[in-house]
Amino acid sequence: MNTWTPLLLAALVAGCTASPPQVPAQATAASGARCIQVDQVVARRAVGSNAVEFDLLGGTTYRNQLEAPCSNLERLGTTAAVAITSGAETGRLCAGDRVKIFDPAEVQATGLASYPFCKLGEFTALPTP
Repeated sequence: MNTWTPLLLAALVAGCTASPPQVPAQATAASGARCIQVDQVVARRAVGSNAVEFDLLGGTTYRNQLEAPCSNLERLGTTAAVAITSGAETGRLCAGDRVKIFDPAEVQATGLASYPFCKLGEFTALPTP
């Protein structure tokens, strides 16, 4: 018997029994994801009348349709800034977590506390251009 045969056979058996690679939750979302990693967020912006987009490292963008209308988003439109107010303790931003949508100029005079929370819905991955 060739000395390579046992090694080759062992490698083949190991390859057949190995578990499939795990796909991160944020990448599994053909229809949607419950959470994204906060430390992967590189930009965020208000879009439309009731949605926020989050750009992640690596080029993926997720749109979040808010659970309920957020008055500041409707009033400010695309000039609004988005502050992540929850998720820092877990490192994940999930459906049901909250953000604040505010005017960057107004917040200097009134403070962030004067703006209401907006509740996140499910995250949907947008097609890469």
